[in-house]
Amino acid sequence: MRPRSAASVVLVAWVMLTASGRSTAQDGRIPELPEGPGLAAKYPGDAGIENDANVVFVENFEAKSIDELRNRWETIGSPEIMSLADDAPPGSGGKRSLMMRHVGGQGTGGHLYRRLSPGYDKLHVRFYVKFDRDCAPIHHFFHVGGYHPPTAYPQGGAGERPRGDDRFSTGVEPFGDAWRWDYYSYWMEMRGSPPRGQTWGNSFIRDPRLNVERGEWHCLELMMKMNDVGDTNGEQALWIDGKLVSHLGRGFPRGKWVYDTFRLDEGGEGVRWNDALSGPERLSFPPGGSPFEGFRWRRDDRLKLNFLWVLCYITQAPQGHVSKVQFDGIVVSKEYVGPAIRGG
Repeated sequence: MRPRSAASVVLVAWVMLTASGRSTAQDGRIPELPEGPGLAAKYPGDAGIENDANVVFVENFEAKSIDELRNRWETIGSPEIMSLADDAPPGSGGKRSLMMRHVGGQGTGGHLYRRLSPGYDKLHVRFYVKFDRDCAPIHHFFHVGGYHPPTAYPQGGAGERPRGDDRFSTGVEPFGDAWRWDYYSYWMEMRGSPPRGQTWGNSFIRDPRLNVERGEWHCLELMMKMNDVGDTNGEQALWIDGKLVSHLGRGFPRGKWVYDTFRLDEGGEGVRWNDALSGPERLSFPPGGSPFEGFRWRRDDRLKLNFLWVLCYITQAPQGHVSKVQFDGIVVSKEYVGPAIRGG
């Protein structure tokens, strides 16, 4: 896998979604998305949120043991590195969270995976995370997507472009040793990179202000919306601590492609890998960039959002170095969830 760069969460980056950072969609309107309180505001401490008609799945890790998690997750990778910590994020009504503890030279981490049946055309996935201050760089992180047919385990496909009838995914990732939040997306029209046109996950934000603050709990929420077959009207969006920091869809925002990276608000010379030429193709973009073309996640409507993959994948840590990552407050919903709020 290709090395990443990234970095503590200064949420002023939400300004990139104001008029200067968003262009007009093809129908003349950009979908408005909420911020701040959401569905979770109806359920202080998330108590009872699992009973809401919009909620698909909830995991609060208020379990007695890791073994108990097998009732809700179909695959648990490396359970020996997991434990239940007596620590929970602000607003949580619980007392525990999941801890993954990685030791350099001893494997690559662990994961939880489950299907989201029967499959959906739009989902919001909210979760809390805290990285230990000495955590080594994360190679891959929290993923949401779809497989056809759905499987009880996560599939491979690194470096391979999906066909549009088999799979797609987006990771919310703290990119490498720079610790910067971004996406890591695979879909049928993703861009390739040199030297052979390999298709690693594409990124879209690259904002140095979206740094990961290790040692603190943060609330992240990913929205993914499927495209209509034959169209590129798929979308995705990201919130951090209730602030919308990214929204991509057909016609917005503006930017330019440089191989597998969409650079916001940039124009001028760009480049893409041309599979027919087996080489780079230079492109010219207007000042401020061109409107983003949108996501064609699928070409077969049987492919839907149907899996959740919580992973801590670390490949470059010094021998014996201990990294700790905690997760909590996972809510999968058909509408915006927002941060948890304290009970009375």
